[in-house]
Amino acid sequence: MNILLLGGTGTAGRSTLPVLLAAGHTVSVHVRSDLAAARLQPLGVAAIRFDAEDPEALRSVLRGQDAVIDHRVALPPTSRSILPGGWRSFQHLRGPALGLLVDTMIEAGVPRLVRDLVTFVYEDGGDAWLDEASPASARGAMAANLLAEAHVSRLTAAGGEGVVLRCGLFYGPDDRMSVETVRLARRGAALLLGSDAAWHSALHTSDVGTAVLAALEVPPGVYNVVDDEPLRRCELVALLAKSAGRRRLHRPPGLMVPLAGAAGRVQARSHRISNQRFREATGWRPRVSSRQDGWPAVFAALR
Repeated sequence: MNILLLGGTGTAGRSTLPVLLAAGHTVSVHVRSDLAAARLQPLGVAAIRFDAEDPEALRSVLRGQDAVIDHRVALPPTSRSILPGGWRSFQHLRGPALGLLVDTMIEAGVPRLVRDLVTFVYEDGGDAWLDEASPASARGAMAANLLAEAHVSRLTAAGGEGVVLRCGLFYGPDDRMSVETVRLARRGAALLLGSDAAWHSALHTSDVGTAVLAALEVPPGVYNVVDDEPLRRCELVALLAKSAGRRRLHRPPGLMVPLAGAAGRVQARSHRISNQRFREATGWRPRVSSRQDGWPAVFAALR
């Protein structure tokens, strides 16, 4: 299969690219700099530098492709996440940029699109398991995820095959936010908002690529992609403390939730996410089924 990979040098892309190559696919990776292209050269893939928001350039690159995987993301650093405009690029990539991609794919006749998004769109579920039919709502920057899902569904409505992967929070030794989490934990802190009893779901970065590979064959639709063991927030904090060699970690007080903006309020919800639908549709299984195993290995790798 000829595949165009957007966002191929980010956390998700670095997991996905080697899996696609090992499966025998021909991958072209969009890059924005000569340095990024140089990093890809040893892998033997085609690094294509072009303006992904230029309709003519995008149309030319899409010619002959069988599928597009869109991993583009622009997460603001923690210091900017509550500032006005801090999420502007994040929203743009899930709104106008993705809309243009879908329009151009429909015009070019490229049938399949896989887009990774987030599970944060679900409403607070308390102790209940949440599946793809559970109520979803998001405000502020997180609403861009639901807009992105609407764009992907337009491809399916036009006769194509749009697949959305609602992924749990990424963590792994090659993830920028995880590096920050480890650094803070070793200093005795954890920036986790929400009640101790609230559930939290995640996905190890090593499992992103295998999920995307499986998504190339799955029927169109929305799928949860998380590990097998959601944790209560108190369990996660205790795990991070133990992994960091700390008795306990200090967390932001509850009054910080309203001050953290729409993104922070969404992340404070209780999300006990089920991956059953995706597992049954594809046979996919996470290699790292629980953070009880995954986080200690991340701390060891970042020692």
